[in-house]
Amino acid sequence: AAYFSKLNIMLFDAAGERVFDRVKTQTADDDDWGTLSLKLTAGTYTVVAVGHSSKNSATIKSPEVVQFTATDGEILTDTFCHCSTITVGGETANHELPMYRACAMIQFCLKDETFPSNFSSFLMEYTGGSANFNPTTSEGTTKSMQSETRPVSANDQYQVFTFPYMASSGVLTVTMSALTASGEVIKKKTLESVPVTRNRITTYTGPLFSEGEGTITQSGFGFTVNPDWDGE
Repeated sequence: AAYFSKLNIMLFDAAGERVFDRVKTQTADDDDWGTLSLKLTAGTYTVVAVGHSSKNSATIKSPEVVQFTATDGEILTDTFCHCSTITVGGETANHELPMYRACAMIQFCLKDETFPSNFSSFLMEYTGGSANFNPTTSEGTTKSMQSETRPVSANDQYQVFTFPYMASSGVLTVTMSALTASGEVIKKKTLESVPVTRNRITTYTGPLFSEGEGTITQSGFGFTVNPDWDGE
């Protein structure tokens, strides 16, 4: 629950058919949050689980296609996924399913000394990312135009999420706009070739209203080791 508030699960049989008519859904306030008990016919299944905090459930069409709706003001949130094949026999079995982050974050840190008094909301429009992704490859599946609006933040920071169109890295064109309460544009700035990578944060630090290019940085990476043997 520290990372997402909704968990959507779908299973597919060996023929690729959906096991359930509708996606199984858990929310963070459910008593059995994070645990799913199922009775299944013996066989091989592909499990796809998506953790997120969007209002609407993710549409899990297949192990290769997960879609999020863009209606009713829905926005992409930090999103985690698991996709694997399990074998069900005649005995009770427990499966631990690790979730990996499926998205990238773009963060905007505005560094203007002053802001116009009629600055009411911050609009972020970006092309080159995706609102859908393939759990088997961690790739965004469609290049799309995404836009999200946030009210003015006290710390002058804003965050959005996207699925990079390429599994390892992608590039976005991002337009930042300052809006009045009625939606009129006060100031607009476009950033070209903004790099995004799954499970990394790309940060723009700089001005919006005053002159200056600002800087675009991406978080580094580290390595961890799992020392456990699988068995003897």
